[in-house]
Amino acid sequence: MANRWILRRVIALMALKKLAFLRRQNLLWAFLLTFSFALLLLEKVGAESSKGTSLSHPGGLLLSGGRQADSVDRIEWNFEAEGQLRVPDSKGLATAKTHAQAKLIFFEKDFHGPSVEVGREAVGPAALRWYESAEMTATIDGAKISAGLRPDRRLMVVQFQNLESVLWSPQGPLTRAELDLIRQTAGAFLLDSLLPNRPVLPGEKWPLPEVPLAALLGLENVQNATVEANLLETVGDIARVEFAGKLHGAAEAVSTEMRVKGRFQFSVSKGRIVWLGLAYHETRPAGPIAPGVDLVAKIAITVRPDAECPQLQPQELTQIPITVRPELLFLEEECPDGFWRLTYDRRWHITALSERMAVLRMIDRGTLLAQCKISQANLRNRPQTLAQFQADIRDALGKQFGQFLTASELRSTAGTPIYRVEVRGSVASVPVVWIYYWVTAPSGEALVLSFTLEEELRDRFVDADKQLLDGLVLRADRVAGRNPK
Repeated sequence: MANRWILRRVIALMALKKLAFLRRQNLLWAFLLTFSFALLLLEKVGAESSKGTSLSHPGGLLLSGGRQADSVDRIEWNFEAEGQLRVPDSKGLATAKTHAQAKLIFFEKDFHGPSVEVGREAVGPAALRWYESAEMTATIDGAKISAGLRPDRRLMVVQFQNLESVLWSPQGPLTRAELDLIRQTAGAFLLDSLLPNRPVLPGEKWPLPEVPLAALLGLENVQNATVEANLLETVGDIARVEFAGKLHGAAEAVSTEMRVKGRFQFSVSKGRIVWLGLAYHETRPAGPIAPGVDLVAKIAITVRPDAECPQLQPQELTQIPITVRPELLFLEEECPDGFWRLTYDRRWHITALSERMAVLRMIDRGTLLAQCKISQANLRNRPQTLAQFQADIRDALGKQFGQFLTASELRSTAGTPIYRVEVRGSVASVPVVWIYYWVTAPSGEALVLSFTLEEELRDRFVDADKQLLDGLVLRADRVAGRNPK
């Protein structure tokens, strides 16, 4: 959640200043130990607030449960992280201190609507949510940033595809920042999956399943997990469980390692996990879409079953059709000056964004498939013909140029010309394909889109460039009369 949101914004901030390498390992582990003591204090408060004495269960306590049909949970999710972000640069490794906090409050009920299809794989129904609040603040080397949900993006559907969550809003497409903010909270839906669904005696251990752990920790997949839970005791209505271990998996298209420690409380009468607190230490190298990390994070989740939420009442939901439309699974973004708006496949990740330029990278099943650069064109060098555009491309590529594969002239819905040129060449002896577009707006301004991918990935890329172009809207009304030089 916070990790993804912070990491996508750190590269631009780090470029603004010279960074020194700071060794913070001792501070990280001090943070982890401090949180362990905080867990003990919270558990003590929880135990004292439960009337009664430690209960004895000769056959063991049945740790099993789940939300009742049509019941609504109120869930409060608190997140805090501190550590270092690491980005390769021309001098080696730039490092930035970071601290982030987030608080999200949402209501959730089971959702029995239609299944969706993502990447040709069916994704089953899960939960319907209303976010009462969702705010994140962070400091990266002294620079403060924040994020939240728009008022018209508070209703969400949460579904799962293998280990990964799929969140979408019936109210419209999300931005990448909004998705990153709420993604990790999808794991709250699987909280009761941590239960063994059998009687357990005090002191007895069981392995925690990978799916809820991956969802709670924001992992895209898990190669190996050795996290064990242990029933400590039952006091009054509350059974107290602790867990600890390691996970090896992947996040942001790179391998990562996590050490996790936490506790949860199970309400015997409600048959639900009503509180969970965990801390994890993550180390991850820099990848194609995010910097590396070395940080400690803590998560605290409080669940109040049988809550009320007017926005999730049937009469309210009739005002917003909960139907799956392809565009709802896409993301949307607008450049800072409003010249263009883009609706795009979630496999694309924006790694840089400014008034004049944006860079996106496509990650498909953990593989960096392609890069796209969107640049506002220099109108002094406007190509008058498709042949001139090809000549400009040949000059720009220089010795990397091999041959033209295709060249065509298209028309936008506004009737303005679009040039498309596909080129084969090589970079450092690696066969590469480039796809270029010159897109003219009704105002006369233009964008250049350039896609770069290894030739062996061309068949897998298919027509992703055309799909991205279809989602691009040039908003000439916002920039009338402006001609960049």
